Amino acid sequence: MKAPEPVYLVRRIGDTLIAADETFSQFYQIEPAEELETRPIPQLDGIDPPDEPYFSLKPLVGQDSPHLYMLGIPYSGGSGMEGSKVAGFEQSLRAESWKKVMYPALTQSRISGLYDIGSGQRLLESVMMQDLGTCQTDDTDSYSKGLNSALVYTEREEALLCCIGGDHSITYSILKSILSRSNERIILVQFDAHHDCGVDAIHQNEMHHANFVRHLLTEDGIAAVVQIGLRGLRSVDQMYKHPKLVQIPAEQMTPERVRTTLLDIQHKFQAEAAYLSFDLDCLDPGSFPYVDFPISGGPSWFNTRNCVVAALESSLPYVGFDMVEGQEAESDERIPGQYEMALRMLTYMMDGMHRNYLRHGKDALRVSQALEGTRR
Repeated sequence: MKAPEPVYLVRRIGDTLIAADETFSQFYQIEPAEELETRPIPQLDGIDPPDEPYFSLKPLVGQDSPHLYMLGIPYSGGSGMEGSKVAGFEQSLRAESWKKVMYPALTQSRISGLYDIGSGQRLLESVMMQDLGTCQTDDTDSYSKGLNSALVYTEREEALLCCIGGDHSITYSILKSILSRSNERIILVQFDAHHDCGVDAIHQNEMHHANFVRHLLTEDGIAAVVQIGLRGLRSVDQMYKHPKLVQIPAEQMTPERVRTTLLDIQHKFQAEAAYLSFDLDCLDPGSFPYVDFPISGGPSWFNTRNCVVAALESSLPYVGFDMVEGQEAESDERIPGQYEMALRMLTYMMDGMHRNYLRHGKDALRVSQALEGTRR
């Protein structure tokens, strides 16, 4: 019987490297090598590198370049909640991820990934990723320098960018930045309990988290907005209709309806790409209560997950994604257990994005290439 071989690099103790086999039942001391050095974190304008990255994952120099980068956007300036704590969510989610360490493989461009015990799935195993860190904010609370640096970098690397907010207005900024450099027509696929199309007789021209969709709908590059998970009561003046706005209420959302709706919208509006945004208040507050504006009666976590997976099985290539509107935990050492639900959803989003990326191949990079072409 062949003896197990070292597969994953699990620890560095000074100049000593400790590796484990596939089952983490055998451990080995291995010789240092240039290809086993940690890949440096890109130093980008307006971004502070993380003290400890998501999942404590540090890819190796000898592995393929990451094709998914993560960026924190600690912004609450677009929130309607006084004293909102959504700016700190990105760091709280990063801290939650430290409980689920992933390890780089020694001889292949892959990582150990994560097991979802409930579904029996192994996720993220082939997703090369790296945490860029957190956007700096200036006196006006702007994060634009860091966001634009990250977008330019990931476009050049032909990689996807995952942004963790922050309030939902960051989605507007991300898409505006993409649209400013591209002629592609993009569908925003938005999981949310709210429609974010608020109308205010006095302040309606001021873009914020509760009306950013209405502003996006005026953009020619936005082919359509598909909202999934809406629920609750609204006043008549709180309702909003637009030819490019398609909604699937929480009571009617199923994976099959998500698939057919996106396919219909793709053809009807001649869309060429998609962008995914997940507002954590889409989850029922019984699953994840740490949001500013919870609405009860939400779909089950499992139905929501399955609908997200279905959305990412679209025939459209996705150009990026974000998760927003979670609240900051009291401290990195006291992260409530429900934060694992948010991390679990993010894991499925990243895994589904990667599958979409592989499925579409070069087509998935068309928007990035178009952005580069317009800058030349």
